[in-house]
Amino acid sequence: MRLIERHAAAAWPAVESREEEGWLLRHTPGVPRRRSNSALPLAQGEALLATLSRVEDFYTDRGMLIAVQVTPAEEHAALDESLAERGYRRAAATRVCVAPTSTVIDQSRTSASLAVTLTERPTRHWLDAYVALDGHENSQETADKVLSRVPGPAAYLSVEHGEGTAGMGLIVAAPGYGGVFCMTTHPGHRRQGIATSILHVGARWAAARGAGEMYLQVMDDHEHYAARQMYDRVGFRVSHTYHYRLRP
Repeated sequence: MRLIERHAAAAWPAVESREEEGWLLRHTPGVPRRRSNSALPLAQGEALLATLSRVEDFYTDRGMLIAVQVTPAEEHAALDESLAERGYRRAAATRVCVAPTSTVIDQSRTSASLAVTLTERPTRHWLDAYVALDGHENSQETADKVLSRVPGPAAYLSVEHGEGTAGMGLIVAAPGYGGVFCMTTHPGHRRQGIATSILHVGARWAAARGAGEMYLQVMDDHEHYAARQMYDRVGFRVSHTYHYRLRP
């Protein structure tokens, strides 16, 4: 579980990232997303509680919300309880799911009517498509400051329709693993097999680079129910969970 979290943190690079006293401290100015601006626990137990003030100072000095990614949640009950007692509110419950890459290949599919484009560098077209499909106020900043800096090897995948992009995804390879990010489909093109086609092509690419396992993060809320069902159909199962604890 901790190895997956290390890979996930590296795959989503922060502009400022440092390890201090059992924590990975991440900050990306202009990108107010939790995974870009949160502290990831690297140690366990009392050592984390003893150095929590360092986390608070790091984000306070930068004028940021203090955010701790409690992951794996199953291993950090004491930390979570302590943060709650200090007034940190709980947010963004998320499932981390894993699957053998071979299973994803076998259980996903590609449609004969869909062509999946794959590049190993972030083209301007792919980044612009992310901004259009992501739908957040800071999507442009995320594209420019995070996705343009993803360490390789990585596969930038998309399905085009007419003059626009119907769906997209990103696979980031690490030793033994392929991480799935940025999966999104245009509302007008859902239920056409676009996401599973992207996963199929991405899984084959990951397998060719030695990734025997794949992982992804999906929020545990009603809005992402359909996505969780799709991931379940192609073989992903819950490895662990996480959430954030936030304090102004």
